[in-house]
Amino acid sequence: MKNSFNIDTSEAMEILISVLSISFAFTIVFAGLGSLFTDAREFMVFMVISVVTIGSGFVLHEMGHKLVAIYYGAQARFQMWIQGLVLMLLTALFGFLFAAPGAVYIYSQNLSKKENGIISLAGPIVNLMIMLVFLALSFITPKYIYFSFDLSALASIFNYGPFEVWRFGAYLNFILCMFNALPVFPLDGSKVFNWSKPAWLAFVAGIFLFGIGIGLISIGFAIMWIFMLVLLGVLSMLVFGRRRA
Repeated sequence: MKNSFNIDTSEAMEILISVLSISFAFTIVFAGLGSLFTDAREFMVFMVISVVTIGSGFVLHEMGHKLVAIYYGAQARFQMWIQGLVLMLLTALFGFLFAAPGAVYIYSQNLSKKENGIISLAGPIVNLMIMLVFLALSFITPKYIYFSFDLSALASIFNYGPFEVWRFGAYLNFILCMFNALPVFPLDGSKVFNWSKPAWLAFVAGIFLFGIGIGLISIGFAIMWIFMLVLLGVLSMLVFGRRRA
């Protein structure tokens, strides 16, 4: 008998805190903490945008893992990391983000490599689905918002003039997908790579080509991703050793 999908009160509270924390951290990175005091209304508007875009991407990514894990008969529960929350907020103050407020923990002794790989792939696939929704909204009903704080970096990334909410959401979910696709322990990509290298390569290559084809990313992004792969691979070996997923 398969387990049912449910979220208890404690788990729901941890998810809510994690979503609000990652959204607050993203707002600090893009809007600056100073804008909270100089223009609280704009800061809060940007935070709402962060909740809708990256907050939804984060929680639905994790719920994708949970749903597929339960389908395979495992027990799964989201757990918040206090240390991850603190580190995330501290790095945000310095203008970059190490976003690891929590994750879904999976409990089973019977999962095969393939099942574990598919469970891991579910999260990035959810982010791609969200990305497509945001791209559709950007095409059908673009939402432009003007802020007084400097968002020129975002404009150059998107090759856009004004800040467009849905394209911002699409880009963030693409980033979340491709970051987790890195074949570096303990990221999702390491489990997919351990299950099937051809499946991992097909997924990554397909998404890169799609992102470049629609103009969401450039060749430079692919180069940066490869650089990140090498850097995180070295860090993973230093911290976890030659551990297999």
